[in-house]
Amino acid sequence: MSEIEFEKVKPEQTGLSEQNIVEFIRRLHDEDIPLHSLLIVKDDKMVCEAYQKPYGRHSLHRMFSITKSMVSLAIGLLEGDGKINLDDHIVDFFPEKLPKNVHPYIAAITIRNMLTMRTAHNKTTYKLEGCTDWVRSFFETEPTHYPGTFFAYDTSSTHVLAALVEKLTGKELLAYLREKFLDDIGFSRDAYCLKDPMGVSMGGSGLMAEPMDVMKVMYLVMKGGKYNGHQYLPEKYLKLATDVWSDNYAISSTFEEMQGYGYQFWHTTHGGYACYGMGGQLGICLPERNMVVVTTADTQGRQGGVQLIYDALWNTIFKDMVSMPEDGTGCGLTEVIPQVCLHNRGFAGKADEIGHKEIIVDANEQGFTSFKLEFGDEEGSITYKNRTGEHTLYFGIGHNIETMFPHYGHRALVSAAWQNENTFLIYAQIIDEYVGKVFMNFSFNGSHVGIMLKKIEETYYKEFNLFTGGTIQGD
Repeated sequence: MSEIEFEKVKPEQTGLSEQNIVEFIRRLHDEDIPLHSLLIVKDDKMVCEAYQKPYGRHSLHRMFSITKSMVSLAIGLLEGDGKINLDDHIVDFFPEKLPKNVHPYIAAITIRNMLTMRTAHNKTTYKLEGCTDWVRSFFETEPTHYPGTFFAYDTSSTHVLAALVEKLTGKELLAYLREKFLDDIGFSRDAYCLKDPMGVSMGGSGLMAEPMDVMKVMYLVMKGGKYNGHQYLPEKYLKLATDVWSDNYAISSTFEEMQGYGYQFWHTTHGGYACYGMGGQLGICLPERNMVVVTTADTQGRQGGVQLIYDALWNTIFKDMVSMPEDGTGCGLTEVIPQVCLHNRGFAGKADEIGHKEIIVDANEQGFTSFKLEFGDEEGSITYKNRTGEHTLYFGIGHNIETMFPHYGHRALVSAAWQNENTFLIYAQIIDEYVGKVFMNFSFNGSHVGIMLKKIEETYYKEFNLFTGGTIQGD
């Protein structure tokens, strides 16, 4: 056993500044970016471990596409064991999933094409409504171009690679990685991976793990796969995996995402590379500085939100690096990240006029029929009826409360506030297996109500996309 552990020291011992780290956190908070955790290892020492409550050291977090980098490591291990060659054609491993007449572009796809996001598809194939066999969809969907030509982000290709790992090993993806190295380095025992409808681990986005798990894995990757004298990951494969194989400059929407792509790893500015999951899940390696930065967050719905994290990193933590002092120990940055919430803006609003009264909703395709808002001094609730029944969601007024989102049973931080005298907004941050946001906006004009519901979440809460009207009923 060689569990990875980091000695905690003050940032100044490694040439960093605690003030700059706090400034990084403050900048994102001022941008209303919910930063759930921040971990920094510099010169093999832990200089920052900070969490936003209710998250903590042992909270599992949805890592989204960081899972892809884990699949890449599994593929590297399979290659190291001689079970595959990266230039093997993927169709040869899944004859039972192939259509009668395989398109020649599909037949030409290699494992290396899939690792580098240069398949024959320009988008994920299994996201069509009603698709249950995600692996089969990769082989049956009409291709858009010849493989190996250009970068197009295709999560289904990584999912098929996860299925390949499970088929060749007879083990679940995470179980195989645990056997090979995760258990030895101290990866959390409670971590798991969500499954697709056929029971295959969601290799593109399903990992539930602790931020420290990501730190340990990326630290091992940066060290060439070797720790405490044991070579856990093939060094040659890691060099290839973290090199630039695909040019994504023209197709990516932010500057950091334009820096090139390896084997399920992204290149960054400042000579780094990263595993990157939707919403701000990042494990950034900066080998020239012997530094790893891990964040978990929720930037969904904020155009360029992840770029804001990178920009804040480069402009604060990297700024004015100080010389190392001779002494000083300890790390005082645990649980300093403030929550993002709606704040009172000083408006009295119409709570007295509308509280406890039913709002009847105009006919709508989402099936909502009524809402009722109730207000206390510091908390309140909204009760709504839709196709799934009657539900009540509780919120803090000007602050978050932690509660369960009705029907779905996901943990949520929920706040609400009057945005002006006529507009009341509820903001629910989903902080469970499915990370996202739900907004409920009510604008009042006499007895008439404008209702806007908006969800930013990948899988569920589809009914919370609605623009409609309603009428307040009398006493």
